[in-house]
Amino acid sequence: MKRFLIVIVASLFLSGCSILDKNTTAGLQVITNDKPSSVFLDGQFLEKAPLIEKNIKPGTYGVRIEPDDPTLVPYETSVTLRKGLLTVITWKPDTRPELSGGVIYEMEPLKNKQQSEVSFITIPDGAIVALDGHEKEFAPVIVPGVDPGQHEFEITLPSYESQQHTINVVQGYRMIVRVKLAKLEAIPESEMEPPVSEVEAATQPPADTTEPLDIKQASPSAEASPSGQLVRILPTNFFQDDREVLRVRSQPSTESATAGFVEANSTHTPGGEAKLGWNSIIYNGALGWVSSDYSRLE
Repeated sequence: MKRFLIVIVASLFLSGCSILDKNTTAGLQVITNDKPSSVFLDGQFLEKAPLIEKNIKPGTYGVRIEPDDPTLVPYETSVTLRKGLLTVITWKPDTRPELSGGVIYEMEPLKNKQQSEVSFITIPDGAIVALDGHEKEFAPVIVPGVDPGQHEFEITLPSYESQQHTINVVQGYRMIVRVKLAKLEAIPESEMEPPVSEVEAATQPPADTTEPLDIKQASPSAEASPSGQLVRILPTNFFQDDREVLRVRSQPSTESATAGFVEANSTHTPGGEAKLGWNSIIYNGALGWVSSDYSRLE
């Protein structure tokens, strides 16, 4: 009998994050919010979404979701497909990258088979995570000791579309929830509720007041790459010390250490070849990485 460990998504359709019958292959399910799309795995066409494929060789892959509608932007990310497990991507494409969003559900086995936990990773960083309505945390965060069974989570950030879903936590596994928040369209000032300054003060993690944040502005010495390109930081709607910034990582991963911050609309010298989902920049004389959702080569 097949065993399915189901992830229930807020819009009431079901997506599977399950243990497969055969533990020698991995699975991938892609749901695109009723927007027909082509799915590519490491550049090779896989199938049209919505799709479910359960006979993929385990490993780390680049996934590209390309909507049939040319007015909708494609999405690229990387996923680790583990043997015997089904990874699920729910994606809502839109006309611009910052307006697109979705969730990736993955599971990985824990060494302690009696434990279970949930890991939340968000873009942008610092989103507010609430599990079962309990005390709120700031992403990225790992919640240990979660009881097996269904749990509700909500991820919010001012000016971004919230994500509220139900997951099924399985004993012996860590549920990894990776969320790309979609930015809300601007609304008339007269319709806005609390002043932005109040929202930011209430929702931003407390800053370390012992030393100033390292926030880089546009560098007058920024040099273009041999191709004449610079990395421009796009608007993020994420503020530190009243400045709109983007986090710089030491490695191209949301789990790596924060090297500092760069201001929106600043330009920086490319650090070399870009990685899937990341652009490299020279930051404080060293290589740094910024999300390609909020930066571009120009």
